[in-house]
Amino acid sequence: MKLLLKSLLSVSILFLIAVFVSGCVNLDQKTVLKSDGSGTMKIKYWTKSSNVTGDELSGFGFTAEKVKANYTAGNSEPSAIVIKKNETTDSLSEVSLELKFKDLNKLSEAKAFAKVKASWIQGKDGMDFKYILLNDSANAKNMGMSDYKLTYEFEFPGEIITTNGTKDGQKVKWNKTVADLVTDVELTATVKSSKKCGLFGLELPIIFLFGMGFIYLRRKK
Repeated sequence: MKLLLKSLLSVSILFLIAVFVSGCVNLDQKTVLKSDGSGTMKIKYWTKSSNVTGDELSGFGFTAEKVKANYTAGNSEPSAIVIKKNETTDSLSEVSLELKFKDLNKLSEAKAFAKVKASWIQGKDGMDFKYILLNDSANAKNMGMSDYKLTYEFEFPGEIITTNGTKDGQKVKWNKTVADLVTDVELTATVKSSKKCGLFGLELPIIFLFGMGFIYLRRKK
């Protein structure tokens, strides 16, 4: 009986440790977004080496193969993957990479963005940007999760009209923590559209070409 209780206690402790460390990853993500929705990212994430017992922790890969698998999709392609890992207890395991994507709206096609809903669509006042971090309440409620930082920076292709982040020119930054993921976290911005309309957009060259063609035909006759 004592042996059984001891075994159950050991299993319970291991389970609690696994739950506690599962969300212990810091993330720094810098994105340059183009007007057509394509763009590039510089991603860096890290945690204590003692937290990483395999090739992945809470959806973050810690081997080159796993990182490539997590970020590769028809819409995105990773490159410049660098893994820095040390086995000592107090050291950090760090991953950095660069990412090209074709359409922000399809970002979640890659496994690494499975818990993200991103959108870049034409709105009433300009281009509406949303980057929603889906809740991870199981990890967010654990003790110490406010110590793990999630930093997102987006550089937009135009003037920023409104945002719920910290604006610096055409860049916006959001500083969050894993503890914030007790609910969905929305990063939002409205960006002045570069699209022109009326006689200063698509219509003017069409009218000009039509007029030139009409004059040419009249002269020919």
